[in-house]
Order: sequence, then C-alpha cells, then structure tokens
Amino acid sequence: MSKAKPRRVLIMAGGTGGHVIPALSLARGLQEEGVEVHWLGSPRGIENRLVPAAEIPLNRISVAGLRGNGLAGWLLAPFNLTRAVWQAGRILRQLDPQLVVGLGGFASGPGGLAAWLARRPLIIHEQNAVAGLTNRALSRLAKRIYAAFDGAFPGQAEVIGNPVRGDIAALGEAPRRTETMT
Repeated sequence: MSKAKPRRVLIMAGGTGGHVIPALSLARGLQEEGVEVHWLGSPRGIENRLVPAAEIPLNRISVAGLRGNGLAGWLLAPFNLTRAVWQAGRILRQLDPQLVVGLGGFASGPGGLAAWLARRPLIIHEQNAVAGLTNRALSRLAKRIYAAFDGAFPGQAEVIGNPVRGDIAALGEAPRRTETMT
C-alpha cells in the first residue's frame, strides 16, 4: 500500500536565484500533480518578484542573514531567530501543510525549525556541491535529505540532481561531441 500524496506543500527558498529557480521548478511539478503549493520567503529576496509572478502564494517572515551585520546583528540574532520561528509557526498553523520542503536561503532556517517543532515532515534539497549553512543545520531535523551532488551530504543524501523546468527536461540529453575543439 502506498502512502497518500500530500495535498498541500510549503516550499521554503529565498534570497538568491540559486535557491528560488530550482524551487520554482519543483513547485510547478507539484502543481502538475494536483498539489496545492505555498511559499515561505523573506521580505527582500528575489522570491518577492518571481514567486508572485508564478502565481504561487508567498508568505514572508522577518529574517535576514548574519553576515555583515556587525556585533549588534550577532547580539540580536537569537531574538530575531525566535521571532522568525514564531512567524513561521503561525504560517504553518494557518496553512496546515502535509509536507515542508526547504531548498535553502534565509527563510528555510526558521521555517524548517518551526516545521520540526510542529511535527511536520521536513525534507531538504541542496542545490550546490557544498551544503550551505541553513541546509547543514536542517539536515539534523529533516526526515529526508536530497542533493544535486555527491559531496553535499556524503552518505546522508539521496543524489537526485537539481529540479529543472519541464520544458528544459523535455529537451532530453544533449548530443555528445565527437570532435575536440582546438
């Protein structure tokens, strides 16, 4: 007997296109399977332009990176993280997703911690060869870990590559060159 597919999924990705573009591909694939997709992001990341354009509901939490904020930023970090986890928890209660998927970026950290605290299944996907700080932290809480490359989480992750848009995947494999370029 197979497990039922989730009806509602919360995708967490933000900050840069490196997190958001693969997450959008995943979102489109889930929507094609009839899954209701929602997004958790930050107020200033590229997701604020791309996610609404893809007609995916975007929920924002107040979160930013630690680097470049000086001593005051580091001293306020525990309070800011607590606030962001609380905001993410409130969004989780409102949306009631059956699955939470983190693809990295600022919002994934508090969102993943809130998912774990709410006992929601959390999976993460690392798009890079070296795992980022957020995904490294969430790997201890995640039910499953996926990666694009072998080295991101050696021995822990299932290597599946990066999600790509359906129209790109439909192109198939590129033909191999038989002659060398000089």
